Amino acid sequence: MGALRAAQWHYDNQLPPSVSESAADEAEARWIDDGIAELMARRDFVFQRNFRQRGVTYERFAQAVDEFVMGQIGQSGISNSVLGRLVLAARCKSSSEAASAANEAMNVPNPDAMLQEIARTLLSPFAKEGVLAQAEDER
Repeated sequence: MGALRAAQWHYDNQLPPSVSESAADEAEARWIDDGIAELMARRDFVFQRNFRQRGVTYERFAQAVDEFVMGQIGQSGISNSVLGRLVLAARCKSSSEAASAANEAMNVPNPDAMLQEIARTLLSPFAKEGVLAQAEDER
């Protein structure tokens, strides 16, 4: 009788099934994730649709990151020499020092997550069209 009571308690207290995303939503999320990976690898993520190139170029991604960092400059916790140190470290090919200065300039707990969020924001408006273009290319 204890097993029956335990099974009934488990049944009565189970959570409702999770809401699943539609296939279109899943395809768009996958397309955005692919785009984030491409942009983080310093490559354009563009497609042709209606005879126009659409998507996000690496240059546009870099511009958005620049805008973000410039908004962070001057906040507490960032030294006045961070951009100068970043440039000097890059010119001297000191990758660890450049990464450290870049992380300081971003002034967020997880710089990689912030870069991915910037990329996601840029890619989201193109997701629906990007998935359609990808499906057309596969035909």
